[in-house]
Amino acid sequence: MGHHGRMRARGGLRPHPPRLRSIEGMRGLAALYVVFVHFCTMVDPLRIEGGKSRAPEWLQMLMTPLLYGHLAVAAFIVMSGFCLQLALFEQKNGYLQNLPKFLKRRALRILPTYYACLALSILTAIWITPIGAGKPFDQYLPLSWPNVLTHLLLIHNFFPEYMYKINGVLWSIALEAQLYLVFPILVALLMRGGRWLAVLATGCAAAFLVVRFPELIRFRVWYVPLFMLGMAAAHAAYRPNLFLGVRPRLGAALGVGGLCMALAVRFKLPLSLSIAYPICDALIGLSAAGLAYLSAVHPYHRFNRWLGAWPLVLLGTFSYSLYLMHHPFEQALYLFRPAFVQGAVAEFFYLVGIGLPCILIGSYVFHCLFERPFMRNRPIWRPASEEQRKAEYGAAPS
Repeated sequence: MGHHGRMRARGGLRPHPPRLRSIEGMRGLAALYVVFVHFCTMVDPLRIEGGKSRAPEWLQMLMTPLLYGHLAVAAFIVMSGFCLQLALFEQKNGYLQNLPKFLKRRALRILPTYYACLALSILTAIWITPIGAGKPFDQYLPLSWPNVLTHLLLIHNFFPEYMYKINGVLWSIALEAQLYLVFPILVALLMRGGRWLAVLATGCAAAFLVVRFPELIRFRVWYVPLFMLGMAAAHAAYRPNLFLGVRPRLGAALGVGGLCMALAVRFKLPLSLSIAYPICDALIGLSAAGLAYLSAVHPYHRFNRWLGAWPLVLLGTFSYSLYLMHHPFEQALYLFRPAFVQGAVAEFFYLVGIGLPCILIGSYVFHCLFERPFMRNRPIWRPASEEQRKAEYGAAPS
């Protein structure tokens, strides 16, 4: 039976595997990229603000692709929309049937881990961050009751003075929680209006707000259409056009093309140029949506084999904990580094060679304590045998 024939089963497609390995791999890579971004901002903090670099030219060239953490967040948002919508198709017909149950599951999935991270980040801000106050650590201080309260309520991303305090990545978790609240509306728009109308409507609304009210750029309003883009990719994978069928080559082309265009535009535009953020995020969102679509319609594509390699899947299973906790660990490792580690070159390789393994181990321990107990499925991560792969996906396409 051909590949497309095997894909036909429920709702026009064969049942999806319970876990798409390449999605886990993409999450792991995105979280790891953010870790390296913050390595670079510690080693060369002035460069991110357009100041004079203290690193040699060759190290600047090496770190240049590692300065765009917002691209990883955009990819996370798209993958989140994709997985949530795909789960609705797996459960029934693509509609959200039980809102309280959905919100309860989402709360259990993100909040215990988030609050554990927040508590440890507050302790870091009290005991460790002040030692290195100055760039880039000064952005996490001062610690105040309003600051802590807005973080507890997950609304700190609405306040520019609190958005990046305590732990600079927590603003995206607040945004994710807020997207869960509007998810029922987005599902209704997708299922009743169609995927193209849904993406176009949310995209035009975000573009209007950014153009009409430029100050809204700091609130990342374009992440709503990116979230919808992920949902639309799931819709396209599960309900393909009856005449065109699935198009894995299109997914692969979007995946590679969107990534290349995002990096090309990001490299050419100044880091301080605000309009660069929505443009590059939209392009990386197309890339993530294309690869997510590809993961569902052609599990044996070479990209999915690469992204679904067991080391990346293992990294992906605790990517949420890694994303949350890497910066408190980084601060401690950087500020208490050995005395002989001085200068940009030594600091960079110290963080990569010594810091990275410590961060991975620490984040995995955090995952085991504060994340895995709240996961509905606790997979045992090990490489899948060829027999297991064939049982899950069917024989590899010729």
